[in-house]
Amino acid sequence: MGYLEEMEKYKKTEKQKTFDADFLERSQWEGQEQFWDTIEISEEFTEQEEKFEVKAEDMKAYTEGVPDDNPVFYDEEYAKKCGYDGLVAHPLFSIQVGFYMSRKGSWIRTPGARNPGQIMEWYDPIRVGDVLTSKGRSYDKWIKRGKYYMRSLGETYDQYGNLKMRTYGTLILPGTKADVLRFQKGEHALEK
Repeated sequence: MGYLEEMEKYKKTEKQKTFDADFLERSQWEGQEQFWDTIEISEEFTEQEEKFEVKAEDMKAYTEGVPDDNPVFYDEEYAKKCGYDGLVAHPLFSIQVGFYMSRKGSWIRTPGARNPGQIMEWYDPIRVGDVLTSKGRSYDKWIKRGKYYMRSLGETYDQYGNLKMRTYGTLILPGTKADVLRFQKGEHALEK
């Protein structure tokens, strides 16, 4: 049994069951036009065609997978006693939201991409019932020790246009489309 088949047994929510996590599958990035060597700094990209409606099952399923047992993430009554109006999403729940909203063909799903770090600024907790959208832009790119880095600035909004969070994300990407094709075949293509 492969890892993708193994993962199937852990999928509980509607969104998890419909999310295609096989980023090596060519159809995931076939239409991708941007690779590290063609990304223009300050070019805006939006994920507006994909929205994420936050359901309690989404937040609870994420919370089951992280080693943080703070009851505000899974016990609604406890969260209300702490002054919230209901469940509060774990701060890293936003990563799940971001991957879900990143469309096929997005450089975020590039085979071989690695995440060396990110900075998140929170303005308002994510709550059940929020309908989230995001937009962003490439912020900087550079080569260091033969690796191709790209930094983006992403912003996530609720259905009322309120800024929920801002993320400065950094990825190490294959340098060119040819590198992605080599990586997909199992060849080492991330460093020259």
